[in-house]
Amino acid sequence: MTDSWERARLDHRARQSEAIARAALALIVERGASALTMAAIATAADTSRQTLYRYYPDIDAVLVGVAEVIASHDDQFEAHVLEQSDPAARLDVVVRAVAHAGGHDDQDTAALRAALPPRAREVLGRHEDRVVHVLTDVLEAGVDLGVFRDDLEPSTDAPLILALAAAANPATTDRAIALVHRLVDPDTQENPT
Repeated sequence: MTDSWERARLDHRARQSEAIARAALALIVERGASALTMAAIATAADTSRQTLYRYYPDIDAVLVGVAEVIASHDDQFEAHVLEQSDPAARLDVVVRAVAHAGGHDDQDTAALRAALPPRAREVLGRHEDRVVHVLTDVLEAGVDLGVFRDDLEPSTDAPLILALAAAANPATTDRAIALVHRLVDPDTQENPT
């Protein structure tokens, strides 16, 4: 009985902690990093400040929670990419996911990153490295299969493609995908004159 009670308590605590971090992330996306206060987070999470402080003692701890929520989808993201049958379709999934995750004002993103505590930057850094690794693998497979240009340098080009995708937003995702394909598809190689 004690084990099931403890497991239920820990599950509830994890769900509540994640709900608070998700509310903080939504607040950052909607209003920018400067709107992040404990009072605003409690309101956005529909909880009391007292409850909020039980889970997160300060803004830095909330920001680590936000970074962990973002990184928590890495396995699902990679599995979704790998579900696709060919490198071109995998590339589309990566660009679409990055564009939909982005869509923030660059100033807000820069302000948030500057305000992150070291632990949150570390978590986000690992997340970003994993996304680059997934895209690098997609590009390498495309080059090996002759689907993508043979002069691509996957480890160098992956961060550039991700930057282009991150500059998009849900409304411009299709345009970003088209631009990325113009960069990687073999039919778009320029003929030297």
